Amino acid sequence: MGRKVAAKYWQNKEEGTGFNYIHRQKIDVFSGIPVRFEDELYSKFIKADSERWRFQEEYVLEIDDVLLEPERLLGTRPNRELVEQTVVYKGDRQYPYILNHLMRPKQPTELPVAIWYDGSATRNYYHHFVDALSSLQQLERSNLPKSTPLLITRKMYEQSFFQYLYKRSAFLQGLNWYVVENEEWVHVGKLYKLQSAHFSPDTWRAMRTMYELPDTKPWRKVFLSRDKQKYGRYLANEVEAIAVMQKHGFEVVYAEHLTMEEQVQLFQETEYLVALHGAGLIQQFFMNYDHGHIIEIMPSNYLQPLYYWQAYAAGMRYYDVVVGGDMREGKEYWVDVPRLEAAVVRMLQNTHTGRVYGLTQLN
Repeated sequence: MGRKVAAKYWQNKEEGTGFNYIHRQKIDVFSGIPVRFEDELYSKFIKADSERWRFQEEYVLEIDDVLLEPERLLGTRPNRELVEQTVVYKGDRQYPYILNHLMRPKQPTELPVAIWYDGSATRNYYHHFVDALSSLQQLERSNLPKSTPLLITRKMYEQSFFQYLYKRSAFLQGLNWYVVENEEWVHVGKLYKLQSAHFSPDTWRAMRTMYELPDTKPWRKVFLSRDKQKYGRYLANEVEAIAVMQKHGFEVVYAEHLTMEEQVQLFQETEYLVALHGAGLIQQFFMNYDHGHIIEIMPSNYLQPLYYWQAYAAGMRYYDVVVGGDMREGKEYWVDVPRLEAAVVRMLQNTHTGRVYGLTQLN
């Protein structure tokens, strides 16, 4: 009910008076992406979805007269305008709380200029990369001084994802971070919102550079499962799948049981990865792309392109997918173990010197 009322109260605004694009272009990121896989269902899906999202936009946007609420940095302007570019989660639609907005402090913090970095994306590891960190690639195009404040909520600033990178990156430490406190409203005269094409190879190369990763020669075989006590989308026949994976020399790992440091080290050392679809798979980011081999397992009624797109954009050596059965009630699904084993053997025996995506070999 509250969301329905908010949808009527706020007027979504993404262009027009007060919106000035300093840089804006669409990039063809999926032209020529391989779409032939052993599983015909996935082949049909990935072909259609890659065509749908083939052109992705990058921009530097200047927005006048923006008031930012403290919880998610949702930006509003006079006449109940909601700045659409500050809404990260479109599926689970975000709106400012009306009562909080009406009862806000009369004198918010005033900033003449600022860059909008992150209000809620970093609560999820995938969105930390795709919606927040990736935007910094556009800093140079903004032509703003290095001293320009970058706005981030206190909650997102303290997230382990952000702090792990911040403590290791000279680039991030050299930026002027402005942490918006939990009850602090901020008014910005000119707010800049940056966005990179989410799955452009340039975007992923730029993000990897920020981490200043050592050059590690991988050697481990890892089966990345999911703890069913914490998450849905787990394998109903995990015991049988583990037996097959161990037969081929794979160790079983649950990323949620490891610290950030242990997770990053794990993926840097992993040469062969078999993983259930989930946010943990975003950490293929830390693998050695020249040597990394990946098989993703997903339910047939929850097909997702995200980690294939990431692997392709990064230039991963090998990617394949095994589609299991339907997921029941958002929780468990089965995988055909002989089919999984066949995919694992195919991966381990691959001798192609170039990149391999499903049934397609590239130079």
